[in-house]
Amino acid sequence: MGIFTSQKRSLQDLPKPSSEFGSVKNINLPDIKEELSSVYPVLEPERKLDLKAKKQVFVKMDHYKEALETIDKIREKVKNAESVLNDLKNMKEKEDQHLDKWYHDLNVIKEKLSRMDQVLYEIENE
Repeated sequence: MGIFTSQKRSLQDLPKPSSEFGSVKNINLPDIKEELSSVYPVLEPERKLDLKAKKQVFVKMDHYKEALETIDKIREKVKNAESVLNDLKNMKEKEDQHLDKWYHDLNVIKEKLSRMDQVLYEIENE
């Protein structure tokens, strides 16, 4: 006999439900508050602030692409600035070398003048 047959059965022909099956008398159900507190613990106000800081940020793709392009431009400008600073540093080092040479040459000239003064003073006093 099939489940969906055209034969009509009366309720008296159906088996009676047993009291053992589906009994809920001996089931211990946890309190709803206990279960919710284990899944969703109560947070202190400081803890709630920390969760706000960890939220994800969603950005439109157009803005994301613009941000990436801007970051690339900034990187390029930083590289250019770095190369300019290196050139300036090299120029300063060369300038310092020239200045040191000029100071050295000036000191040599001073020493020669000082000797000439001594020689002339000695000649004058003889």
